[in-house]
Amino acid sequence: MFHCASIKEARKKLASILQDYADIAPDAMECLYSGFESAVTVLYLLKLVHRLICTSNHIERLNRELKRRSTAIGVFPNGESVIRLMGALLLEHHEKLQGQRRLIYQPSFIEINSKAELLKQIAHE
Repeated sequence: MFHCASIKEARKKLASILQDYADIAPDAMECLYSGFESAVTVLYLLKLVHRLICTSNHIERLNRELKRRSTAIGVFPNGESVIRLMGALLLEHHEKLQGQRRLIYQPSFIEINSKAELLKQIAHE
């Protein structure tokens, strides 16, 4: 259902799943049905943006790197030294990202921005 190309296909898949599992897991199917629209919000966006939004691997990798560096130091003399180290690492990471190609190009950004109100409404629900 989450790998469908459009919301129309996802709705067809949802209907199929609801029909197949309604007898076995009625509570789960009710939960799936009630949260379906919120769960497939990403399908409103361009296909090329899906990969960036649907994964948090880049954030998890950055968090592992921060943890690795803080573990290597061990004991910090005070809280400010932790903030300085983490800030320096995050600035270094930011500068590295600035040198790479853009993840979201201008046309994609314009489309995301044009659907901002719809996305805000779905998020609010």
